[in-house]
Amino acid sequence: MRTTLSARPGNRSSRGIPRLALAIAAVLTAPAFLVGPSAAGPGATTPAAAVTGSSTATPTGAVSSASARAGAAGADTRATGAADASPPPVEPAIAGLTTEQTRTRSAAITPAQRSPRSFCGGALAFGTVNNCGLIIGQAEDAWTFTTTADSDVLYLQVVELSGVSLTVRVNHRDGWKACEISAYHEYLDQCRLGAAGVYTLTVRITSGSGKSGYTLAAESRRTPSTCEQLSPDAFSWASAGVSGTLSAGSAARCFTFDQPVGSKLFIAEPHLRDLTHLRAEITDARHQQLCQSHYADADCTLSSAGPYRVFIEHIDGKAAAYHLRLPRISQPVGCSALSPASAGDLGEVVGQGRLEPNQRACHSFTSTTAGQAQILVDQQVYWWKLYDETGRYICNQSSVESCVLPAAGSYTLLVWSGNDYRARDYQVAVTAPAT
Repeated sequence: MRTTLSARPGNRSSRGIPRLALAIAAVLTAPAFLVGPSAAGPGATTPAAAVTGSSTATPTGAVSSASARAGAAGADTRATGAADASPPPVEPAIAGLTTEQTRTRSAAITPAQRSPRSFCGGALAFGTVNNCGLIIGQAEDAWTFTTTADSDVLYLQVVELSGVSLTVRVNHRDGWKACEISAYHEYLDQCRLGAAGVYTLTVRITSGSGKSGYTLAAESRRTPSTCEQLSPDAFSWASAGVSGTLSAGSAARCFTFDQPVGSKLFIAEPHLRDLTHLRAEITDARHQQLCQSHYADADCTLSSAGPYRVFIEHIDGKAAAYHLRLPRISQPVGCSALSPASAGDLGEVVGQGRLEPNQRACHSFTSTTAGQAQILVDQQVYWWKLYDETGRYICNQSSVESCVLPAAGSYTLLVWSGNDYRARDYQVAVTAPAT
């Protein structure tokens, strides 16, 4: 059957469109649908005509062949350029999904170093013995003390309990070092301080390894914890002196006294029966050292003003009994009197007594004239010294042939038997200068 087309377009209706015309329109509109993203490939962009429509579209929705061809050519160009371009940026994760994080290798974890543990330390009070049972390796024990006087001197006693050497350092709170002491086993030392204030004393093992224990004590020269007043008897040769005991680990024991300036004292070794490593030190009103007795008896001239102090110390820090005597050699008190005899006629003028171990005995006599005198002693007396009334030395056992009395007056004779541990009876006499 043959279809007849109407010659008058005005009479066309949508229902009367011939099938051939519809087929042609379908063919012409197909490229327009293929220009979308699916036709251009994954990297192409959707053409504007496909999204918003084209100005060349026919009233029935068909696209002109020119527009279709232009759209297809543009899509091909964009597809070709997309193949040569860099990959598109990664699109953000879709809500509800998690993106796996990139894992990186972490550095090796080093355990934090622990500070060496200190078991001891704290406030250090003058005159108190502190016991520390354990110090290990590189640990440092910090002790603090306060001195209220400038230029103080610290008597410091450290006793090592296990034979491991310790080092002691004293620093002012401002950081400057006052002293550092390192020794073996036990030691007594003095540390000269500076300005008044707070100081830190640290104790450590010298080698930085091992373990030990120790006792620690300190005493102040200018502001001692206690200082006992000596009675006037302590300066007499007849006095028994002052006795007591230093506790183990103690630094120093203080006594105070006053005597005329210029007096000469005899520092009797401050022990009772044997050498116990005790030491006596005498200071003046300015806290300056005047004299020190260490292992042996000594004379001390009070050349500057008092009041004076005497500190008794044990260099090993052991508990020890002391027996302190400070008899005067000048203007002596308590000496046994001798009457000088003429040469060859000693008679009843012989002096006698008993020498105790490590002690001296005193005899005094008066000469009416100057000249050479003779000192006669028995074999029990090993040493002797002769002084005038002011305490000036005249002669001793090595100058017996030239013992010349410079003037008439009073003289003092000291005799002793050396470091003999036995008590000895003795006799002594003095012949007067020839007139």
